[in-house]
Amino acid sequence: MKITLADLEQIATSLSIKVSYDDLKMSKGGSCRVMETRRIIINKHLQNSEKINLLAKELGSFDLSGLDIPDRIRKKIQEEADPRSGE
Repeated sequence: MKITLADLEQIATSLSIKVSYDDLKMSKGGSCRVMETRRIIINKHLQNSEKINLLAKELGSFDLSGLDIPDRIRKKIQEEADPRSGE
């Protein structure tokens, strides 16, 4: 079963992270904190596969230990957060 943006967005929501898709001219996106709100901003012009990879990578920088995440999604997050883990 394919991993979708919705799968990853649900994890972000569980962590109280706001995910948005904006017109970023020179960047693919990334995570930041605005006041007390954690955000992941993704370039809306990226292909879906790139959005999934970027969102998985950014989620990998957060503590996911308390969440019930399906193995296939957890593996994707770990692979994107640390590309060497797939070797």
